[in-house]
Amino acid sequence: MRLTIRITAAITLGIVLIFSIHSYLSIQREREQLKKNLSREARNLGESLLFIVTELRESRGEKAAMAFLSRRNLLSPSLPARWVWIDAEEGSSFHPLIPKSKLSELSNGEPLSVLASSQEGHDFLLTYLPSIDPGGRIGAIEIRESMDELHDYVQESLRRSAMVVAAAVISGLLFMTVLGSLWINRPVRRLREQAERIGTGDFSTALDFGGRDELGSLAGTIEQMRGQLAAAKQAEEEATRERIEALEKLRHTERLATLGRLSAGMAHELGTPLNVISGRAKLISSEELSPEETVHSAKIIGEQADRMTHIMRQLLDYARRGESRKQQVDISELLANVAEMLRPTAQKQRIEITLNLPKEPVQIKADLGQIQQVLLNLAMNGIQAMPQGGTLELALVVTEGQLKISICDQGSGIAPEDLPQIFDPFFTTKDVGQGTGLGLSIAQGIVNEHGGQIEVDSTLGEGSRFRLSLPLADKEVKDG
Repeated sequence: MRLTIRITAAITLGIVLIFSIHSYLSIQREREQLKKNLSREARNLGESLLFIVTELRESRGEKAAMAFLSRRNLLSPSLPARWVWIDAEEGSSFHPLIPKSKLSELSNGEPLSVLASSQEGHDFLLTYLPSIDPGGRIGAIEIRESMDELHDYVQESLRRSAMVVAAAVISGLLFMTVLGSLWINRPVRRLREQAERIGTGDFSTALDFGGRDELGSLAGTIEQMRGQLAAAKQAEEEATRERIEALEKLRHTERLATLGRLSAGMAHELGTPLNVISGRAKLISSEELSPEETVHSAKIIGEQADRMTHIMRQLLDYARRGESRKQQVDISELLANVAEMLRPTAQKQRIEITLNLPKEPVQIKADLGQIQQVLLNLAMNGIQAMPQGGTLELALVVTEGQLKISICDQGSGIAPEDLPQIFDPFFTTKDVGQGTGLGLSIAQGIVNEHGGQIEVDSTLGEGSRFRLSLPLADKEVKDG
């Protein structure tokens, strides 16, 4: 009997340890994963809100930005966000919910997530997305996320684990009431094997014991436990699926915010064709053009209207570009057309456009609209960099296997610290309302898709030179 008690005690202890360790590790793993997901989604949401608030503060003032946050909180009260100043006095509506000493990382421009507790004893996750204004003052978007749901989940998991452990202990006690006879070794072994399968998480095998005695009753209890655990596992999988659906909804919200930022870039990208249309329209209205020149200008206006439609489609496809429609393109002719389209705009700013092109046609295999967009964007940037006038040079040089296009202006240049970032999406050195930082990023993406590269040299006060390298068409390589 003593040996039976020892065996039964060992089995019971083993079951308890297995379920306890498994439950503890599972709860800790899912708890940490849920915290990471909450923090990541809060940061994604915070980045979107920070971009919108920054734009509103710069374009319409702080009051409009704060009003936007208030409206947004009314629509999403479960995830409130507000604007804070790190140096705000305590008691101010802009004072962070945690002490300034815990927000030192924000001075480096890094986002921060901190667990905090309210006076009522509720825990919540605070996420800060910093923004440093030109005066060096540090502000941030503060997003507060309640951790009550996480705590409820942990408590429910603990209760469920306690029930499982309790069932295991009861099973062990039932073992001890019937052990003592040599005739029960085989049934006990079957019961132990089933318990071990359940301990590893395998609930697929049913136990068909067939007896009506205490061992049969124990077998029924284990089978009931297996069903309960299987149902609990199914419920857990369903809860996980629901959490994933909730996260997908948040990601969809972030994608909508990104689409809004992309739409804002249309104003910059449409500037060039609009300037061309405006210049040509004014030339026509001046009644100084010959009939042939009027027809030519009207044709350019029609082309640029189509061009604007194409640009809008390309901006919306920025994050999901499809395959380019490539064909043989005479790059010399394309450069000449770009210069002709920009000449009215350049003349208004007392800018002379010079062309340095080979006498022979230079063919490349490319998407005509995309390459034209790149050249127009770079040339228009050069014009905008010369408000006092100057010379914009468009040059084309053919080397073995590739061509090099140079676009050089005599403008204000680019600061050395800004050069590594000029191709980053949404980075811009222009004044508010004059650029969103999408043009050069899109240009670089187009050039890379065509197997080329784009580089820039710039000196403050002297100007900038953009250099495009593109592979020649097969025929051009053979001729070279």
